[in-house]
Amino acid sequence: MKIPSSKLLLLILALVAFSVILARVSPGVLNNLSYAGLFNTREIEIKNKPTLLPPSVVNIEEEIQAGVSLLNSSPPLVYETKGQKPTGELVRRQIALAILDTSTGGIFEKRVWVDEQEIKNYKKTGVMIFEPAVLGETLDIQPQWWNSFNTIYEIRGHPEMIVVANKFLLQSSYLDGLPERSKSEFTDIIYIPYSKALHLPEVIEAGKQYLDKEVSQAFDRLESDKVVSRSSPGELATAVVSQGFIKNIILAEHIDPDSFSAAADGGKELTEYVLALLGVNRDMAYRYTSSPAGASGLAQFIKPTYQTIVSEYPDARLVRDYNLGMADHVNAIEAMVLFFDNYKKEIDNKVTRRDVIGQIGITEEMLAAAYNGGPNKVVKSVNKYGLAWLSGQFNLPSAAAVFKQETLDYVQKFVSVKNLSIF
Repeated sequence: MKIPSSKLLLLILALVAFSVILARVSPGVLNNLSYAGLFNTREIEIKNKPTLLPPSVVNIEEEIQAGVSLLNSSPPLVYETKGQKPTGELVRRQIALAILDTSTGGIFEKRVWVDEQEIKNYKKTGVMIFEPAVLGETLDIQPQWWNSFNTIYEIRGHPEMIVVANKFLLQSSYLDGLPERSKSEFTDIIYIPYSKALHLPEVIEAGKQYLDKEVSQAFDRLESDKVVSRSSPGELATAVVSQGFIKNIILAEHIDPDSFSAAADGGKELTEYVLALLGVNRDMAYRYTSSPAGASGLAQFIKPTYQTIVSEYPDARLVRDYNLGMADHVNAIEAMVLFFDNYKKEIDNKVTRRDVIGQIGITEEMLAAAYNGGPNKVVKSVNKYGLAWLSGQFNLPSAAAVFKQETLDYVQKFVSVKNLSIF
């Protein structure tokens, strides 16, 4: 059939107009169009999924360092107070996040506001909501688990994005003795928070190697200074405990007891969590960590205990400043070795059940219990329960038990970590 020239012209013009419209449709809209009625093909579905870079392309250590550098060069954190800065009561603060987009390999910074009242109430309510620092921000960043500078962040709807570092505001008085302390009321610190995305074999191995190196260096330094044992006359302090024991104590010290009690894998994943934090933070790991009892740093010493060790072992030349001494990993590990030497002597002197000491000696489990609950509790328990100094404590009413439940849980953590045979 012959089409009249006037109608043919109209048909051509219509097709040209449709092509222009189609060309202006954005790719995102175009991907959701049904092509069935347009080109006589069956309907297809195209989804805009991010293409993640393979692990061989993403060097996580380099990306973390890039994120740290980005935050180091970015402007100071902003905060708001009731009353006049800087001494007014803190109302809300910003957190700066360095985010890796694994689909592109790019790193960028985003900031959020956190409310101080929500921080104070978090343990009770479990509620924490971040507000974006920039109006109109579409990236929804929320805390999956709030833990100060080691918070686990969730970037909703973007599994391809990973927080590789955060800049966090701490009260400067908390950092007395540390070189990063600012002269103002608050100091910006940078820390790499844990996330599942960083729970990688190479990161865990890096943490293991780092701990190996620091412990080895601490033992070497004590031996070089010829620090003599107080519990084993004629020997060096390093002969009293093994390097593996010290490493296992460090791991047990930083495993959350509530999470451990719910673990079904003997604490393997929780132990890897600690190693991952060591792997990404290295010498900054646990630098700002403090327990409710006031124990600080990698070694989790309280101030009086550290001062006792410094005083009892002058040949070790430990850092005298408590905060600085706890922040220095090699120094802190030296103090741990000397703690066990010092309190092993105290346990041996005070235990009256010599049959127990003759049969099993002063065990690593006893030293672990002393690290958490003090040597006097170990002495009392051995004298009262003999070989059942630990097992005899379980299933007793709290009023009759020598150890607090915290110490019993702690020894169980230590035994589980030891049984993993990581070192």
